Amino acid sequence: MNGATVQVDVAICGGGPVGLALAYLLGREGLRVALFEKRPSTTVLPKGQYVHASTAELYRQWGVWELLEGKGWSIPRSNGQGFYVRIAQGPVADVRSSLGTDAEYEHKWAQLAPVYPRKVPASDYEAALRHQAAAWQSVALHFGTQVVDVEDLGRGVRLSVKELESGLLREVGARYLVACDGARSFVRNRIGRGEDHGPTFGNQVLAEFRADLDDTLGRDGYFHSFVLDPRYAGWFGSKHPDTGLWRYSFRHDEDPLPDTEALLERIRGALGMPELPVEIVRVYRFDYTTGLLRKWREGNVLFAGDAAHWHSPWGGFGANTGVQDANNLAWKLGLVLRGAAPDTLLDTYEVERKGKALLTVKAATYNSLNFQAIAAAIAVGEPGVSLHGTFSPQAVAFLRECVAPHGDNSVLHTGFQLGTVYDSAAVIRDGDQPPRATLEHYEESTVPGVRAPHVWLYDSAGRRLSTVDLWGTAFSLVVQRDVQAWTQAARAVGRELGVALRVVHIGPEGHYRADEPKFGRLYPVADGGAVLVRPDGFVARRLPAQAEGAAGPALRDTLRRLLTLEPDTRAAASLPGQEAPLG
Repeated sequence: MNGATVQVDVAICGGGPVGLALAYLLGREGLRVALFEKRPSTTVLPKGQYVHASTAELYRQWGVWELLEGKGWSIPRSNGQGFYVRIAQGPVADVRSSLGTDAEYEHKWAQLAPVYPRKVPASDYEAALRHQAAAWQSVALHFGTQVVDVEDLGRGVRLSVKELESGLLREVGARYLVACDGARSFVRNRIGRGEDHGPTFGNQVLAEFRADLDDTLGRDGYFHSFVLDPRYAGWFGSKHPDTGLWRYSFRHDEDPLPDTEALLERIRGALGMPELPVEIVRVYRFDYTTGLLRKWREGNVLFAGDAAHWHSPWGGFGANTGVQDANNLAWKLGLVLRGAAPDTLLDTYEVERKGKALLTVKAATYNSLNFQAIAAAIAVGEPGVSLHGTFSPQAVAFLRECVAPHGDNSVLHTGFQLGTVYDSAAVIRDGDQPPRATLEHYEESTVPGVRAPHVWLYDSAGRRLSTVDLWGTAFSLVVQRDVQAWTQAARAVGRELGVALRVVHIGPEGHYRADEPKFGRLYPVADGGAVLVRPDGFVARRLPAQAEGAAGPALRDTLRRLLTLEPDTRAAASLPGQEAPLG
């Protein structure tokens, strides 16, 4: 940055996965974007490891998934949690999900999504997102630069930013500011109004270390191994496949951090291996709080990711939910800034995303408190733990009874990952109710407001791709018959309204063919109708077959309503979108 005032379309405060995803998407829209992140680079922390299928398919669209090839752990190979007094003694109970073989697991997900969930460290996917965002000429990523002041001027936002290495202050003007600066958001504390708080989980220490543990800690194949001896209570994470490092985390509310000798003693004690050579590589400290911002928009400032909803990391929900926030918001900002939609379209962002965030906060809080409660309860009245490293038979039975329910489908969660439903002015319902997803179960559908379902397709060259690969850069009109009429209508309406609108012809004579019968079952287009999919991959409307000359007016009316160019005719009492319940 030079000394002159910088003027951009969108400023982003925060360069984690949410801010970087948003920068990539806005850059793809051709918008001028400036991102400011006070850290010198993307994270090196081994956190945020569970990439949900809904996020993975976005990464696939964006070219990020390709950059992550071979990174992280496949889910079947990182399955479950073990519970120990100390590691060397072996587990006294465990949680195993009923995944079947690798082939069975992959087959299940292949029916639902083009990619299946994977555990990838944030250090890897943040770097990949940064690489992709930086490829757009209109995007400037300023790491080592802190936002120190924000003012909403009504016609836009003015930011003061400080380059931390030089101390130089700069002024930035933007039409909109999106706060993606995490649970301790500076922008939220400066601009936001009203928060609903949940429990605080205290400070956690995470140590990465090197040791020969393949035949002990690595023997049972758990992703997390919980140590229940109160003196060493905490958890070990499985060995990082890229760095070869192990992780150990425990609660530590005191200042300062434990020194190296204290850490070594604790790690060896938790392992039950007092003579083990251990090399500590890095030590981090975290504190976890829970909360939800009441208003996700204040004038020209919007909030996304942990700046809008913050919680404990258990369940891997944080980055996934935040990236979905970015995917929902980016196309709306693009349309508003290009003048194709009024500013009111941005109000549908909170309406659609806040319901999911509320469930996410609840699920993450439940996960954290549940495992903490189990660990605390099991140690009560057990003097043998400290004396002999053993639990009574009653304690072991209690532990196994507590953890058993968590085995069924605990890492699949297809309903939570894929079952999101939106209900806002940017969706036109047709009377059919969306399937009622549960935490574990997802039912595919094209009812307006749901994620447009995955179906494997083949292009004219015989290459396999997913319907999901077709979304992202435009509204997509999926058709099978009356193609010429729909194509002419899309061309005329797109030109008139200034909206990118493409026709996706799936059929024997089309751009793509679908060999799976599920396409005909899910996409009701065989009779000449159409399914309109939003740029974020959610179904906007199902249009029936049209009489001659009627496709254009029907499509024009549809887009005008979706862009909030026409008044929202839904019931005034309509609530934020239906989401998958907790169980």
